[in-house]
This record gives sequence, structure tokens and C-alpha cells, in this order.
Amino acid sequence: MQASFLEDAAAKTPARKPTRVAALSCSLSLCGRLLLGLAAATAATFALSPPAYAAPKGSKSIAVHIEGPNAAAIRADILSFVPETLEVVSPDAFSKALRGAGQTKPAGDTLVNKAQRKKLIDRLRKAAKAAKVEGVIFGVSRTNKKKKKEVHLIYVDQNAGDLAVDEAVPAAAGDDRKKALEGLLGPKLAEIAPPPPEDEKKSKGDGEEGDGEGEGEGDGEGEGEEDAGKEDGDEKEEGDKGKGGKRKPHAIGSSLFSVELGVEFVGRWFDYSDPVTLNLRPYGVFGQPALSISGEIYPLASTDIPVLKGLGITAGYARALGLNSAVEGSDPIPTTYQRLNVGLRERIALGEASVLGISAGLRLLTFNIDASGELARTVPNVSYTLLRGGLDARVPVGPVALAFGADYLMPLSSGDVYERFAGASVQGIGVMGGVIVPIASGIEGRLLLDYARFFSSFSPAVGDEYVAGGATDQYLGIRLAGAYVH
Repeated sequence: MQASFLEDAAAKTPARKPTRVAALSCSLSLCGRLLLGLAAATAATFALSPPAYAAPKGSKSIAVHIEGPNAAAIRADILSFVPETLEVVSPDAFSKALRGAGQTKPAGDTLVNKAQRKKLIDRLRKAAKAAKVEGVIFGVSRTNKKKKKEVHLIYVDQNAGDLAVDEAVPAAAGDDRKKALEGLLGPKLAEIAPPPPEDEKKSKGDGEEGDGEGEGEGDGEGEGEEDAGKEDGDEKEEGDKGKGGKRKPHAIGSSLFSVELGVEFVGRWFDYSDPVTLNLRPYGVFGQPALSISGEIYPLASTDIPVLKGLGITAGYARALGLNSAVEGSDPIPTTYQRLNVGLRERIALGEASVLGISAGLRLLTFNIDASGELARTVPNVSYTLLRGGLDARVPVGPVALAFGADYLMPLSSGDVYERFAGASVQGIGVMGGVIVPIASGIEGRLLLDYARFFSSFSPAVGDEYVAGGATDQYLGIRLAGAYVH
């Protein structure tokens, strides 16, 4: 594609390059303050967030509700490893509570679609409260898109937030299914089950042994068992630490990484305000195709370490393909447009599917028209090195999700066009918005719009070669992309 800029007479005297050491020093100081502010805001967010409490010790009952083919057999497999101290309410009692909560039809594939199941989960919580149970194991036996039979299970308690269990296991009958069910649900059931009364009585009996020889023997046995219990407990605790926090696969709020690849249609508009000399060229292009790739990685997402489990590294790159520029009536001039983003992002999960992001990093943005001779002294070439800080959010709305965000862009350097003017001061802002559509597990389509605007002011003196009050430099990108969230 070929862009155009207006032709004016170009002055022949060499361009003046004002010193920018003071401006750069001030920018670096502001950069440090911005980063400290973002770090403080992130720490305050987690410090003020409510702590997560364990399940109430007095709770002794759960509900197990399975729908679909072989539901009774799957429920029986689950009941076979429920701890003895954990009661299971009758299916009829919970079904009645579920109907009273408004769930009168089978859940079906609604359970698997995370964007559509909010009402279902709300009704399960309401039914759990009505049935006076600690939590609900709810599952749907189904055939997935790969034509494989599975049972998708969730564990819902009365506390809002992420689900402790949200995963599918093979539904084929046999020991493999039972082992898979126990591996998925067993840790949660063991966590909420009260301790066996026999252990409590035995511990109490060991502590109340009488004096004499019998006491010595009893103490020896008790100490041995206590030590063994401690060793087992220590091993279990170390194992739990090794496993880290519970992470939901393919969930945007707890993913290990995500990758996006897309096609972007970009535009740029550069114009001067209050131009005086005739060597100032505006510029405009829109609809230029570009390829873009970006990603995020959260190395500690599977841990329970506050702040660090949500801290990720982000990167992205985009470059226009086949872009040319030209003065009217002249030959095309090769033109380069590219941008590179690197930074850190703190991800904060808000509920089950909403996410808030706090980010900071660097953006390198280049727009270079490879002109020669007198024309090279008038084209608006830029090479921004930007300190970027901002907020972004993702909120589910029905079957899709909305994404939006805003950035402050602080130029550390700006490029040739600004060095022509005395007292150039440049600042920038950016906004983002779009729609995200789930396609399959972990795969989604994205339609996003990115806009950046740089506004500058100049302080020219009488006799300067380039004289204008300021300039605006605007960039627009419309991106159609596919993404994988792990």
C-alpha cells in the first residue's frame, strides 16, 4: 500500500538538533516514580484483598449430583471414596433444593462453557445453602467435540471465587475412571472432611494413661505413633508445597501462558498545528496490513505465593508488510512501520472470569520513510522509545468477553522530526478495546482496536528553519487474531 504526504518547498539549510539531556534526565526520574507507584498499587491491592479462609470445620455433608449417560454409576464411583466422616445428602433432597433454586432443566454443555454458566453456579450455591451442605460435586457426562466420552466435574461451595475443581476425566467405566475421579476430587474431600472420632479418642486416651509400668509402655507406643503421624504429616505438607496452588487449565485468570497471532490493519496520521514555514509535511495512511504476534507467561501461576503468582512477562511485535509512501506524482518510497513491546504485568482475578491487569514496560515504535536528498529533511520520521504504564481489564458479557485498557506513554526519545524543532516536548496516551469470542477449550478469537496519540509542543525562535506550534501523531490498529490460553 502507498501512503501520501503533501508537497511543500524544503529549506536547504541543515537541520538544528537541540540538546535533550535535561529532558531525558527528567523523563528517567519520572519513569522511576511511575514504576514505584505501580509497584505500590499492586502491593496495596493484594494487601487489602480479603484473605481466603478454609472450609468451616463444622460442615459434615455434601451433595453429589451427576447428569447424563451412566450418571448413577459415576455417582457410585465418587461415593466409594468419600471419607466416612463426610455425609452425603440424598439425591432427591438435593434435586428438590436445586429445583427450588431455579435449575429445572439439565445443565448439559452449559457447564463446560465458562462464559455461560454463571447462572448455573449461582443456582448451585443457592441450592447448597438450602440443603445445608458444605459443597456440591456437580458433573455432566457427555461426548466432547473430539467425540470422546468424558465427565466434567466442578466443586461449588457457598463462597464466591474460583472453583476448587473444574476439570473433565474420561467417562469409560472401569478402574481408570474411578482412579481419575479420586485423583480429581479426593484432595478436596479430604480437606473438608472432619477428623475420624476414633483418632480423637485414641489421642485423648494416650494422654490420660495412668502412672507405673503400664504408663511407660503406653507412652512409648503413643510417642511412636505420634512421631509416625508427624512424619506422615510432614511428608504430606512437603508434597502439598511441591504441588503449589490449584490452577484451572485454560482460564485467563490463572493461565501459565498465552500466545496470540493476528493480522492488523494499521493507520497513521501526522499533522502540525500552527505551521509557519513551508517545509512541514503532514502524512496519512490507513488500512495497511501488518502481522502481529504477542504473548504472556506467568512462571509462578501454579503456586500460592501472593503477588508473584500473578506476575507475568509480556512481549509483542508487529510489522507492516509492503508499505510505501510517495509525494504526489513521484515514485514510491519504501517505508517501515514496526512496534515492539516488552514488560511486566500483574494479573488480578476478579471472580471466576473477570481479570484486572496492571502493567509497565517499554515500547519501541518506529515509522521511517526512506527518503533521500531534500525530501529526507521534511518527512515525519519518528523512532519512539516509550515508557509505558497502564491498566487493562477483561469482563465476560454473555457468551463473549469485553476487553479494554488505557496506557500512559512517556517518550524517552522521539526521533528525527522532533529534533528539528526548538524546545520540543512530547507526551502520549493509548487506549484499547475489543471483543473476545471463545471457540474451543483454550482457543479464542479476538477483535481488538488499539489507538495511540502523541501530542507535542514546540518553542521556535525567529529565524528557525522549522517553525510550528506543535504536532499530533496518531496510530490506529484494528487486529483480528486467534489466541491459545494454556
